[in-house]
This record gives sequence, C-alpha cells and structure tokens, in this order.
Amino acid sequence: MNTRTAVIGVGLVVVAVVLFVVLGGGSSDSGSDSSTSADAGKVPTVVVNKQGEPVGGIAELTYKKGDRIHFKVEVPFEEEVHLHGYDVMKEVPKGGGTVTYDLPAELEGVFEAELEGRGEQIVELKVEP
Repeated sequence: MNTRTAVIGVGLVVVAVVLFVVLGGGSSDSGSDSSTSADAGKVPTVVVNKQGEPVGGIAELTYKKGDRIHFKVEVPFEEEVHLHGYDVMKEVPKGGGTVTYDLPAELEGVFEAELEGRGEQIVELKVEP
C-alpha cells in the first residue's frame, strides 16, 4: 500500500466519524436524560427499570401554558401511571408496555407523575406561563 492510498483511507475514516457524530447527534434516545424539554422535537420517553425506578432519575419536563403536554412512559410490568394535578391515569398492561400522555397544558404549576401502585415519582412536570 502506498502513502496516497493510506492518506485517502484515513481521510475516509475521519469523514465517516464526523458524519456519525453530526447525523447521530452523539447520543441515544433511550429516555435516560433526567431533564427533557418539550421543545426538543421528539416525544420525551421516561423509561422505568425492573426495580420500578426511572432510568436516569426523575425526568424534568417543561411546557408553556397553551402547548401540548406530550410524553411517553415505558414500564416493564403492570402498573398505573398517574399525572397529578391533571388527574390523568393510564394503565400499563400485564407484562409491561408504553403509555402516552397527550393533553393541553392548561394548568400552570409543578406537577408529578408517579407509578401509582409503588408511589414512585417518575416525572416532575412544569407548566410555565
């Protein structure tokens, strides 16, 4: 292999790494971020582990009054997810699954979502003016 071929090969590797970082965003969408903004363009997903705890800690979600509150919760077992303040309960079926919250942000304040049966807070939801 000559020097020119080696330089071209190294250049292709550098371009591939740069494209991977730029296009991939350098992170995964596993829902493990403990702070998530509704403006991120993706639906925030809170993942609960088998011990009944939110992966990455309690998710902090912030919305503006008049926007839509939109997030998902993945739970690996049967449970009820309760969004306090808005008083919306969602049933996770036996064997686990995902529930989706999609409602207007009408009430200002700080609210929590919890695994009702376990009393485990998984979300701190803020609705700002």
